Amino acid sequence: MRRELALIVGVISASSVLTGCQLKDNANVVNGKQLFVQECGACHVLSRAGTTGTAGPNLDAAFAQSRKDGLGESTFEGVVYTQILHPNRNPQLNPANRRETTQQMPADLVTGQDAKDVAAYVAQAAAVPGEDKGQLASVGAAQAEGTAEAENGVLDIPVAEAGLAYRFADARTPAGSVRFTSANPQSVPHNIAVDGNGLDEKGPVVEAGGVSEITVDLQPGEYSFYCSVPGHREGGMEGTLTVE
Repeated sequence: MRRELALIVGVISASSVLTGCQLKDNANVVNGKQLFVQECGACHVLSRAGTTGTAGPNLDAAFAQSRKDGLGESTFEGVVYTQILHPNRNPQLNPANRRETTQQMPADLVTGQDAKDVAAYVAQAAAVPGEDKGQLASVGAAQAEGTAEAENGVLDIPVAEAGLAYRFADARTPAGSVRFTSANPQSVPHNIAVDGNGLDEKGPVVEAGGVSEITVDLQPGEYSFYCSVPGHREGGMEGTLTVE
């Protein structure tokens, strides 16, 4: 994470002489924000987009000093566009075998005009306090709300349409055998997992319409449901489960 952040800062410094003005012409920042949330938000923090990912650099932090130093959005836009087209490869330690591997932001997450739209939105939003207004305000990462209630021994906790969130903020069920289901409409992998009171069970990781399921025996008490994909729980993808 620190190394990736340093790389972005280095690219910004090296690009300070660029104008990037060709990119922002005709850019659709509403489309850019929507695509950023869908394709990038699971890995990156960007406050104005409401994303909380922890796997990649915090974009607000990455651009904060350069913005204070007076670098323009055209420079930021060029940097982001370049990173999308040519993702940095950074050595990481594989926890399974303790060997160094290579982790990379996936190539072609967005392409063509969509890539330019994403770059234009990030350049406009990164390290800028406040909230988006107008049409931009209607687009952003979903926030978990309300309580999921078990029905006939099944507790359904779907993944939100975009962002690191389930549709529900918490859940409630009677004690006993409970089957958890969690449909994931996103292209980003997620699952459903439950822990607490000595229990830690994880469902399969799914994406693009797949459904993660587990069945567990629960005693009365308080538990948590969460996504066990690395970084997702830390990014806020969890809730309180009350068993009565």
